[in-house]
Amino acid sequence: MTAFKPMPDFALGPDIPESGFVVTDLGGGAYGVTQGMVNTMFLETKKGVVLVDAPPALGGDNLLAAIESVTPKALTHLIYSHSHADHIGAAHQLNRDGLQIIGHELTGRFIKEAHDDRRPLPNMTFNGPHKTLDIDGTRFTLDYTGDWHQAGNLFIHVPELRTMAAIDSFSVKNPPFFRLVFSAHVPAYFEAMDQLLEYDFDTIVSGHMSLYGTPQDVATNRDYINDLRKSAAEALRTVDLKQAAAALNVPANNKQAELKVWMDAVVARAAELMPNYDKRLGGTDIFLADNLNAVAWSLFID
Repeated sequence: MTAFKPMPDFALGPDIPESGFVVTDLGGGAYGVTQGMVNTMFLETKKGVVLVDAPPALGGDNLLAAIESVTPKALTHLIYSHSHADHIGAAHQLNRDGLQIIGHELTGRFIKEAHDDRRPLPNMTFNGPHKTLDIDGTRFTLDYTGDWHQAGNLFIHVPELRTMAAIDSFSVKNPPFFRLVFSAHVPAYFEAMDQLLEYDFDTIVSGHMSLYGTPQDVATNRDYINDLRKSAAEALRTVDLKQAAAALNVPANNKQAELKVWMDAVVARAAELMPNYDKRLGGTDIFLADNLNAVAWSLFID
């Protein structure tokens, strides 16, 4: 069994009660809700409630219970951050007459192609990079700045509340999940951290685990991935394919094996070069190899 470093206290969220969720007041009528592995946000407007995503790990009943714990107002709008089922797979449990489901047209296209009844199609879509909405007196800006996670992924900003959601962008107080959160285009992922820091916000909801972040958390993630890139670049420069293959007695005619052991050696060397982030992030050992593999391949081919 693989042994992992213990998680530091600063990277742990609240204990989850028997109800299965914790609601956190983010200020100004905005609330975060988590069950420990996923999180999202909802906002109370003058007439109702706007919810970002509907993660199946929380479930429709818990999402409605979370809303009802702070307001008697009904859910009126559901904004899809992107099309992935782990974030919107409970939307069918919330879908009812009059619910406005909002998303980028690419998100609608992916959902349509998936033929997944758990993910109702959005009934309000937009194309291009930007959409501003006034929902019952609250202004939302929806920005599609690039395929940092998946085509159609949104930055959802509520300027007056200095709050935003960037679902699957990073994990607060933790390094990114597998392969930079399965980024569709690694260079766009690096750009996304710079883009996030151009927004005016105090609190960011990032979609996973149970903590909510600040601009400093975004900056820490940017520092970390920049060090991934520096370490991977140096390893690519210094690790020789033929030498790596010869060290493991790979036959010269097995080119796929040569490539595999070379990249394994690149990742191993890059891991040795990485600065220690244990006082800034928890679980730095868990996804290090996966993330370095993604960054190294991107440096090699993008």
